Amino acid sequence: MDTTLLRQLNDDVWHPFPLLYARLDAPAFLDLYSPELIRAGGPAKQVFGFTEYADQTEKWFAELADRGSSVSITFRFVERIAANDVASERGIFQLVSTRADGDGRTFYGRFHTYSRRADGRWRICVDYDTDERSATLEEEFLAAADVDDVDAFKE
Repeated sequence: MDTTLLRQLNDDVWHPFPLLYARLDAPAFLDLYSPELIRAGGPAKQVFGFTEYADQTEKWFAELADRGSSVSITFRFVERIAANDVASERGIFQLVSTRADGDGRTFYGRFHTYSRRADGRWRICVDYDTDERSATLEEEFLAAADVDDVDAFKE
């Protein structure tokens, strides 16, 4: 595996993702996704396209901002496969939600994304997540590879 592709994915997707998420910057965050996005899973177990995902994200970010709440997300990977202009990446995310009063909760979930590089940059085309087998997710998150540990995925 060419770890250069993983570093490019990090630069285009995985490094900006948590920053834009924490800033609740919906337009910039949504630009990480392809207009042909397929989004599936999540707590509601739904499947929809970019327009519905954008509407949902904009509303959620606005609600968080209105309440004075914050959210952060961290990704760790169990599989990263990239070749030419396509990639498949699986892992576990940790989401920390903090209310304005300081009360916080931590959630874990599994994700699987497919990305494509077009016009010189990577974007997520398919984004699936689930909280199945949640009892072991914290342990699995800690055991998975950090986003910058691209050498873990060399052949």
